[in-house]
Amino acid sequence: MTTVFVKGLGLIGSTLIRAIRQKHPQYRIVGSDISTATLDFAIEQGLIDDAGTNLYQADQADFIILAGPVSAIVKDLHDLARLELKPGVIITDVGSTKQTIIDAAQPLIERGDVFIGGHPMAGSHESGIQAGRVNLFKDAYYFLIPTSGSKGVSELKDLLKGLNVNWYLIHARQHDKIVAQLSHVPHVIATALMTQSAATFKDHRELLKLAAGGFKSTTRIAKSDPTMWSAIMHNNRELIVQQLDEYLNELQSLRQAIAADDQEKLFAVFSKAKADREELDH
Repeated sequence: MTTVFVKGLGLIGSTLIRAIRQKHPQYRIVGSDISTATLDFAIEQGLIDDAGTNLYQADQADFIILAGPVSAIVKDLHDLARLELKPGVIITDVGSTKQTIIDAAQPLIERGDVFIGGHPMAGSHESGIQAGRVNLFKDAYYFLIPTSGSKGVSELKDLLKGLNVNWYLIHARQHDKIVAQLSHVPHVIATALMTQSAATFKDHRELLKLAAGGFKSTTRIAKSDPTMWSAIMHNNRELIVQQLDEYLNELQSLRQAIAADDQEKLFAVFSKAKADREELDH
């Protein structure tokens, strides 16, 4: 019987489990989490067949999925390298930065274990096992970073086929630059706007309630888990700072155009941004 070990049963980990359970009901799933309540819920809902903490039964698994924060994934990889794992095991993760994780996986890779970095490019500001759902990543891109050629890639895709994602194979450094621009910098922007707005209305907090759709959409991701996002800033800080500098240059250029009432430039910038954004919907 195929055994799948999943460590971290939060939003992403539980979504992967739901997809595996739907398409491979015969597989045995072992869940690991620091929360007893989370493990109890997973057992009660039939999401997993056995529960434990740390790397409980990871050495018996055909697939190992590490779905915690990046710092936890790095530690787990170091710990796995000290275990004798099942021959042919395929190890993957869902961390949002990849070079740090690939570096941590080197001892496993060097001894012949198959490690494939992974990262679904979708999510939610919600967290926890109850927020997971089988269609969370439907039609989204899911990055894969193979480290042993194509070995294990088709098997991993089959395991997670219930996610109905678009697979995208990529190198770790390229991945980290893409997510710095498309995921990490937007989170910084949303956080900064929310912080600045809260400070502006600190004496009249009720005025924030007047915010309409644009403000709410722009700042929605500021509601995400601060522990996770602090760790992301640490692990991808070089590329985040680089992309932030480019964003700040663009913002300064817009500020100058507004201050000078340069209507021609403003119209051109807004028109191009409108066209670029509309391309995302096609």
